Amino acid sequence: MKSKQVGSQSEDNEFARMLEENLAGIKNLTGGSHLLAKVTNNQDAEFVHVMTENGAGIIERQELLDADGNIQVNLGEKLDVFYVGAQNGEKVFTTRPSGQVKAAVLQTAHTEGIPLTGRITRKIKGGYEVQLGDVGAFCPASQLEDNLGNPGTILPFLVIEQSPRKVVVSHRSYRDILRERQKDVLQGTLQVDDIITGKVVSLQDFGAFVDLGGIEALIPLSELAFERVKHPSELMNVGDEVRAKVIAIDWKEDRITLSRKPLLNNPWQGSLPFEQGQIVEGTVESIKTFGVFVRLSGNFTGLIPLSESNVPRGAKPEDYFRRKETLRVMIQNIDRQRERISLSVRRVAEADTRKEYEHYMHKNQPESGGEQISSFGKQLLASLNKDKKS
Repeated sequence: MKSKQVGSQSEDNEFARMLEENLAGIKNLTGGSHLLAKVTNNQDAEFVHVMTENGAGIIERQELLDADGNIQVNLGEKLDVFYVGAQNGEKVFTTRPSGQVKAAVLQTAHTEGIPLTGRITRKIKGGYEVQLGDVGAFCPASQLEDNLGNPGTILPFLVIEQSPRKVVVSHRSYRDILRERQKDVLQGTLQVDDIITGKVVSLQDFGAFVDLGGIEALIPLSELAFERVKHPSELMNVGDEVRAKVIAIDWKEDRITLSRKPLLNNPWQGSLPFEQGQIVEGTVESIKTFGVFVRLSGNFTGLIPLSESNVPRGAKPEDYFRRKETLRVMIQNIDRQRERISLSVRRVAEADTRKEYEHYMHKNQPESGGEQISSFGKQLLASLNKDKKS
């Protein structure tokens, strides 16, 4: 009788073992095993339902809510999950180190390079405290960008060091891996002349960096607009979405160059608000050793070469011009093909002298007899001839 009872218990244990193996699936899952799961139902009051290569399972809904109680996953979205065990005939998964499997999840995440979502709790000496589920971790300052270190910020991290006493994580390592993955994707799809949309992540003196989903591209200062721009902040802010055209790709140097200009109206293709030989007013924009840049109407910019600036030989242009100063300049040359305008201050002085001479001669023209020119008229004529020779 006793042996029969033992046999019955043995059969029950074997059945339980077989049931567990069946629930675990072909991968023979153990606590902390990693799988990729696809969300199949996010409307259940208690669980989010998923499908994995080892069959269907559930995740506690609480894990996937934001601070306001809103669900953060969409139908069809793929998640990195870890096996917890069987409950009421269903596989239970988790997305974070928690409960009895927290140590196993950390080990798997560390070994296999699986990102874990963590919340920054506070800044401490040398870095930041990060909460990964039920586990406290440390992120060195060098492994997190300064603008992301605010308490409460939720980010993906990679476990780079793990022991019973210490867990070290890195957001920068996650970004590096994401960048490599995105690079592989872009190498197979991105081409010169493609139109892309990205988010501005950095503004520098030489241009704007745009995030293309893990890899950054540069819009050089000269490609931001047709008008002359001194700094990208004149046109955009960090966080703005921009559309641009791919104009160069160098995968060896990991460089992607973009331009906004092909997507903007080109003012050079229409009629210009001035013509060659015309004298107009402009504002000094910048002063260089080779000349002075002047902003004209219509957001056009022209250059006064040093030879046309009336600056004496060997003198410094900054001693004769001031930024934001209003000048009268002559449109000396318009190069539509190269989109350049050459200006002259010297020619304005020459034109003024000629106009003054013509006005004087008209006013003082003798009524009869031979041509007579006063000493002042002769001085004007000499000055005019001198300018004409130069």
